[in-house]
Amino acid sequence: MKRTDKAATGMAALTPRERDVIGYVAAGKPNKVIALELGISMRTIETHRARIFHKMGVRNAVELVRRVYAPAGAVTELLLLEPVAGLDGEAPRHPDPGRDLSGRYARAQD
Repeated sequence: MKRTDKAATGMAALTPRERDVIGYVAAGKPNKVIALELGISMRTIETHRARIFHKMGVRNAVELVRRVYAPAGAVTELLLLEPVAGLDGEAPRHPDPGRDLSGRYARAQD
C-alpha cells in the first residue's frame, strides 16, 4: 500500500483518543504535557503516537501535521519576510538591521 493510500484511509482508521492526541501533537505539545492534560500515562501517549504515525503513513510529527492540515495536492509556499531581490527592484533585507543576510553582525565602519 502506498504512503498516500495510507494517509487517505488513515484518518478514518483513527480512534477518538488518537484524534485527540493529533491535536496536541499538531500544537507541538510534548508527550509529558499531553499525558498530564489527558490524564493518561506517558507510555500510553507514546503508543498512541506510534499507532497514529503508522496509520497515517508518516515518520514524524511534521509529516503528520502536513498530511492532516494541508489539502491534498497543495503546494507548500515559503513565507518571505521581505521582498525577493529582482521582484521589486530592491535587495532583500534581514529583519535585524544589525545583521547581514548570513546572520553575522556587520562590522562598524570607521
